[in-house]
Amino acid sequence: MSTDKPVTVPWIVQARGQQKIVVVTAYDAPSAAIADAAGVDGVLVGDSLGTVGQGLPDTLAVTLDDMIYHA
Repeated sequence: MSTDKPVTVPWIVQARGQQKIVVVTAYDAPSAAIADAAGVDGVLVGDSLGTVGQGLPDTLAVTLDDMIYHA
């Protein structure tokens, strides 16, 4: 992680253009934990889990319950 402080939206805005920010996409809690332990600045959980994790043809069928479960 770039700082010892929590990564917040204002921190990201301030860092933009000043330093590189590492953000990865995780599709489940174990992947997010691994990314966090690796020290990335941010972990994104997105509806792309529908195509990557659930094998759907697109992300339109991903529900909020799916997102909560995977987060």
